[in-house]
Order: sequence, then structure tokens, then C-alpha cells
Amino acid sequence: MVCGDRPRVVALRNGLEGPIKTPDQMEGIKFRVPGSKILQQFYRLLGANPTPVAWGETPSAIKQGVADALDPSVEALNVFGFKDVLSWVTFNRSVPDSQVFSCNLEWFKSLPPDIQEGIEFASEVTSLQNLAKVPAARAYAMAELSKAGVQFYAPNEDEMKLWAAKAGHQLPEWDSFKTQLAGSKEAFNKLLDAANNNDGPFVHDV
Repeated sequence: MVCGDRPRVVALRNGLEGPIKTPDQMEGIKFRVPGSKILQQFYRLLGANPTPVAWGETPSAIKQGVADALDPSVEALNVFGFKDVLSWVTFNRSVPDSQVFSCNLEWFKSLPPDIQEGIEFASEVTSLQNLAKVPAARAYAMAELSKAGVQFYAPNEDEMKLWAAKAGHQLPEWDSFKTQLAGSKEAFNKLLDAANNNDGPFVHDV
């Protein structure tokens, strides 16, 4: 089961001029990243300086200027105490984060058919309930961040194309990741088609 629609953002620390509208403005920014090689490459392609910082040390790193920006969802920025250290949040939707819940397939198949059916039904209901709460959770987070003086920017369609052109999946720099994670570029393209033709629930985004 997959739940959630909490896309990552560009959250800029206090003291830096914003908002970040286009990828050209990322040049030289010390961007906090986790250990993810994919995220490090993504921000490198954008011209930023990927700066690995442990999650627990990130608020102080942003406050002290060790890092200039970070990319959690707006809900996470509020929950984990970043509202007093940020100036601008840009909804560039770099990573469509989600939550994945799984169980042991062997165990699941060992269950009686009626129990399997009940688990699948409950999973679908829970997924829909989770998604239904996303807009309210995002609105609450934005309201709380706004109280602290954080401002928000949503790139227009032309600006979003610039982000995709500079660091999108079509670039050859991503080929090794496609092969490593999907098995081949052909398999990746099938997954891409499936993602772009999703007939599932719609979650309103900024």
C-alpha cells in the first residue's frame, strides 16, 4: 500500500533573498542533503553544492548557515521545527514523497482468502483516508509557517519546465541509476509510463 502526497520543496534559510523561482538561482547554494546519492546528484545538476548533514543536526546547520536550504515537505518543515529559521519555501515538487506500508508476501499468501481480502480492503480504505487528510495537513503547516514569517512560491508552468530541463530524468547522468534501480532503461520507462498514467486518487497540490 502506498499513501501520501507530500512533495519536497526548496526551503531557504533566513538571511538569503528569495524566492527561488528557477533552477539558475540554485547556483552555489549549500543545499542540505541526506546520504542519498540520487538527491546529491539532483542538486549538483541544478548547480547547488550538496552538503550532507545528519537529520538531527539540520535545524542548527540551517540556523548557523552551514547549509542554505533543505528540501523536506512543507508538513515536515513545520513538524520538525524549521519555521523560525526559514524565509521562503518554493513548491518545485522535486520528489513526490509518499509512505509505503508493506507486509511479508509469504505470510500474506499463507492466510485464508477471506482474511487476504479483508487486509486488501482495509489497506485501500486506509490509503484513501490518508490521502483525504493531505490538503488539510498541508494547509495547517503553511499557516503555522506563515505565522513565523515564512513566505511561499509556486513556480508557473514555464518555470517548472526549466527545473525539469536542468535536472530531469531525461538526462544521461541518470542512466546508471535507472539501470541500478529498475534493472534497465526499458524497465524504467515502463515505470515512468505507469506513473504518468495513474488513474488512482487525485490529491490537490499547491
